[in-house]
Amino acid sequence: MYVQFQPDVGTFHSGGGAGNWIAAQRIIWSVLIVIVFLTVSGRIQRLWSELRKTSRWHRYLFSALLVGPQYWIFVWAPLYGETLSVALGYFTLPLVLVVVGKFVYGDKLSPLQLIACLVAAIGVIYAYVMAEGLSWIVLLIALGYPIYFIHRKTLNVPSDVGFALDNTFLLPIAFGALFYLLPVEQIQQIELTSWVYYLGLAIAGSVPMLLFLYASQALPMSIFGLLGYVEPVLVFGVGLLLGERVDAADMPTYILVMIALLILALDGVKRARSHGAV
Repeated sequence: MYVQFQPDVGTFHSGGGAGNWIAAQRIIWSVLIVIVFLTVSGRIQRLWSELRKTSRWHRYLFSALLVGPQYWIFVWAPLYGETLSVALGYFTLPLVLVVVGKFVYGDKLSPLQLIACLVAAIGVIYAYVMAEGLSWIVLLIALGYPIYFIHRKTLNVPSDVGFALDNTFLLPIAFGALFYLLPVEQIQQIELTSWVYYLGLAIAGSVPMLLFLYASQALPMSIFGLLGYVEPVLVFGVGLLLGERVDAADMPTYILVMIALLILALDGVKRARSHGAV
């Protein structure tokens, strides 16, 4: 929703420029934010250490190129009426992660977790049946993120350092986009309040992404995937707030996903009680 209130900075050189501009700003300011965070937490030396390993740069670049489109689509889509397509992508992503967890990492699901997965799958299948076609946005999210998470696990770097590396290697693309979209003279005339907005956008994007990455490394892939159903429900809510129309025919998908989340919550309570935590 935050991207809907972007400041007016002038006319861009290309169509869709507003979304591309916001995505580039998010990357640039995210680098500053994570460097400050690493400095305050006393972990900045780990970032410099990884950057000195030039033999690994190609792997860090690959990671950045995998996640960069995800940053872009998340800020571009709401500006062009595609919020619900993003939601469908995030509905599909957890199921793909469960499959990855099962066949790549050998994860095992409890009976309740399996039921939650099946309920959510029914909702997603229903959504595909009702959809007019399979959006490229859905494929980008549902297939792009799993490849990214698998690759990230092979890098063996902390989540915050990995986040810093991703954004650092995306910096040339982000700066290139900025100067392509607007002439330098026009950029120099942007008001201070606009820059504060971009900083706020980066904070709003960086904090959830960092938590997302921490969870992807701390949890089994299947559990991480199933818990990912919290996000599409939130995106769905944002779509409603932005005035996007939701047909009654689409509601079964969201209802089934919410039921799946309740089943997961029940499973969590059951596990906590079995360990004497509740």
